[in-house]
Amino acid sequence: MGLNLLSKGIPVVYMSYRDEILKLKQNILDEEFYVNCLRKYKVSSVLIIDDLFKGKINDADINIVFEIINYRYMNNLPIIVSSEFTAERLLFFDEGVGSRIIEMCKDYMVEILGKENNFRIEG
Repeated sequence: MGLNLLSKGIPVVYMSYRDEILKLKQNILDEEFYVNCLRKYKVSSVLIIDDLFKGKINDADINIVFEIINYRYMNNLPIIVSSEFTAERLLFFDEGVGSRIIEMCKDYMVEILGKENNFRIEG
């Protein structure tokens, strides 16, 4: 999906959820780094978030994701999200994050259920 958008000249920023959340939390006291990193995800033309909420989740993770998602929601900026969780489950983690993602993606949401449909497992 991202490559297709790039081939059409649409700038895309890819965010590996686990890697970036860890990096942001480790550098939260470095205000310049933290703000610049968040800005990249907030203002990009299209943001792809890969493996949203993968691993253990805490309040800091949710706060960071909310800041990004809410900014994009308020400014009508598109997101593409992959996650192991259904839309309903995203609401369980945080209603603010989940409801914004659902509203932003509702007409384009695809839920693929079952391990047999995971190409990494089934090849």
